[in-house]
Amino acid sequence: MRKIKTFAAGLLSSLLILSACSADKSSNEVEKKGKREKITIAQSTASLLFTPIYVAQEKGFFEEEGLDIEVTLAGGSTNVLSAVVGGGAEIGATGLSVVMEMNHKGQDVQAFASLINQYASNVVIKKDIAKKLGVTEESSIEEKIKALKGLNIGVTQPGGGSDRLVRYLLKSQNINPDKDATIVPLGKAEAVLPAFTNNQIQAFVFSSPTSEQAIASDNGMLLINLSKGEIKELDGFAHSTLLTKKDYIKKNPETIQKVTNAIAKAEKFIGENKEEAKELVRKSFDKLDTATFDAAFENNFNAFARTPVITKNGYDMNIEFEGIDVPFKAVVNNEFADKSIQ
Repeated sequence: MRKIKTFAAGLLSSLLILSACSADKSSNEVEKKGKREKITIAQSTASLLFTPIYVAQEKGFFEEEGLDIEVTLAGGSTNVLSAVVGGGAEIGATGLSVVMEMNHKGQDVQAFASLINQYASNVVIKKDIAKKLGVTEESSIEEKIKALKGLNIGVTQPGGGSDRLVRYLLKSQNINPDKDATIVPLGKAEAVLPAFTNNQIQAFVFSSPTSEQAIASDNGMLLINLSKGEIKELDGFAHSTLLTKKDYIKKNPETIQKVTNAIAKAEKFIGENKEEAKELVRKSFDKLDTATFDAAFENNFNAFARTPVITKNGYDMNIEFEGIDVPFKAVVNNEFADKSIQ
């Protein structure tokens, strides 16, 4: 049974305190009472980046592990970290690069399970602007990135994964992201399409299914499909992960193992049962038309992690992307993922 709540970003800090009381319950204490342990996962937005979570919910894999999972939508990566560090959520779901930066700044958080193994955020541009510039889906990556110069480009929030990606792409073509483009923070995915339709933004970087929705509306063109590894330097990038505080891992290793076990089951199921997995995930996006959802799922299918293990190769791509060289073992804890697939 899915449980998803959406929080307005402005109210998030006050809500953190209200939910903090459950953060340190151990799984043993809960099991003695004959109840499933309640765990909150703060997810950055509603996206196919978190497909293993949706499948684990729908297939009952969390319940099999004695867990009662509630997902909250935080509205961006930095809000996810705030929820986890502040005690409003036991676990976060967001980009590995954000976990690296937080470690670099001294926050004791650690990623423990992989969800997506591509930088699965896509770049969409206004179709009329692309036509004016003579840019098509067959144009070179260099030409596509240069087409973003001078545009208002939508992202989730400053410092979030989509913001980082825009800056990375523009800098790769010697375009100054602070002078030669305007980066517009929009928060949740629901704000993207209205801003795109009303020309508040002329391009955006968001994950599926937001990118496919813009294309289906006939206003947008898929400029860069990172889900399929079109940026070679980021092909195989360790992207979305589950994370928590190191102290929480130390105090609740059984809980982390149970969460990881459920994700491992979901990822195995996705790889072996593509069509059934698609129908399960569709329930979380039931307002999407069939064709748009099918396109989004197909675009991302090969990016879904097949095991929760976070690879060193995917991590090293984050080092290049972030420009922050934090030791792998400081950021990543594969102990639980390794056990989950034995």
